[in-house]
Amino acid sequence: MSLSKTGGRVLVSGPFMQFILQRILSGLAAALLFFLMLLTLVDVVSRYIFNAPINGSFEITELLLAAIIFSALPLVSAKDDHITVDLIDAFVPRFIAWLRDVAIALASFVMLAGISYRVWHKALESVHYGDQTAMLYLPTAPVFFYISIAVGLSSVIALLLACQYARAGLASSNQS
Repeated sequence: MSLSKTGGRVLVSGPFMQFILQRILSGLAAALLFFLMLLTLVDVVSRYIFNAPINGSFEITELLLAAIIFSALPLVSAKDDHITVDLIDAFVPRFIAWLRDVAIALASFVMLAGISYRVWHKALESVHYGDQTAMLYLPTAPVFFYISIAVGLSSVIALLLACQYARAGLASSNQS
């Protein structure tokens, strides 16, 4: 039985991390989603009623969607709510499931840290070359920096989860 069945798959963190996750990131994601909804409403109304769509609404929507998705990634990581398939969980011994959970969290840490590193360099290139959107000429670097920071925070959360899973597995093996 894996940690998911025992309820141990939520990041247990201090008040600072909870403040960042619950207040800042979820509030930012909610505000961005509200702004996206408002933009879509105004664009549709102005397009069909006044025959005057908002210029660049597609670009703004793209940037907002990226920010919303990557604002939610650390929240999903902290709750370990990523999509999983548990076809063999009933047959896997507890020790193997524990090792699997720790290994997956460590692999997630390495991959997310690597992605964060590469996106950070993409942001630096975007600054260097002055990359902008095609219609509104909005700089793309801030979005890349934000994505890198959010993915980096998710990698830290994955590392904290790996430590938490390791401690929980060691504690349960000492009790047995």
